[in-house]
Amino acid sequence: MRPLIYIMTPVLILTILLASRFITWDAIKGVDRQAQIYVQEGTVSLRAWKLPQAIKAFTRAIEIEPRYAEAYVKRGLAYYRSQQYETAIADYTETLKLKRYQADAYASRGDAYQSLGNMQRAIADYSASLKRRRSTTVIQKRAESYFKHGEVQKALDDYDDLIKRKPTAMAYYGRGNVYLQITIRGDENRLKLALSDLDQAIALEPRLERAYICRAQVHAKFGDQTLANRDYNHAIKLLTDAIQKYLILTLIKNIDAF
Repeated sequence: MRPLIYIMTPVLILTILLASRFITWDAIKGVDRQAQIYVQEGTVSLRAWKLPQAIKAFTRAIEIEPRYAEAYVKRGLAYYRSQQYETAIADYTETLKLKRYQADAYASRGDAYQSLGNMQRAIADYSASLKRRRSTTVIQKRAESYFKHGEVQKALDDYDDLIKRKPTAMAYYGRGNVYLQITIRGDENRLKLALSDLDQAIALEPRLERAYICRAQVHAKFGDQTLANRDYNHAIKLLTDAIQKYLILTLIKNIDAF
């Protein structure tokens, strides 16, 4: 009997872990079935950017289950995407009171505070999220917030950490942009570092138009207007292509709607 227990226990644990990908903790705890259905409907609408429908569905779920943390955190995202930042903050705060999804709720509330221009609160929430779960996305956002708040060295520290963990185009662009802005303010010593980082960003993501714009500024500060103009022209082409693609997709969507 005992050998069978040793064999079945890992299997049972694996089954639970796999099932957790599809069943929320709230469902396991026995949340009202109709509330779960509303959250499922809201999640589908949220993914499709049908934000009013998503908000309505999550609200109905909360009316049935006032302590339904998943409904609050997802409604917060729907409000955030609707640019209703204060309302989003209220929902994320309610999620935190329920002591659920804390890493996500802190990070998302940080996004809302950043959108409102409150960098100090954004930094505090990103830091709280990172204490609960290390995330390269959140590190990037905190670095951006530090820089906007004027804490340049802390921004650079976060970008250094980020590049060690996950050297993405956006990480190199972010650090290169910080170096560039420092040089604009009078510290010319970081200009070569800016150029190196922006070169890396473009090598990793050749369609990152903002990196070309920043690198054009670096070339201009080095006095090479030919290279600056080349980067500016390439950025304009990328932006033009993106706008044309957006207009075409919008036209197709409108045609399909008829």
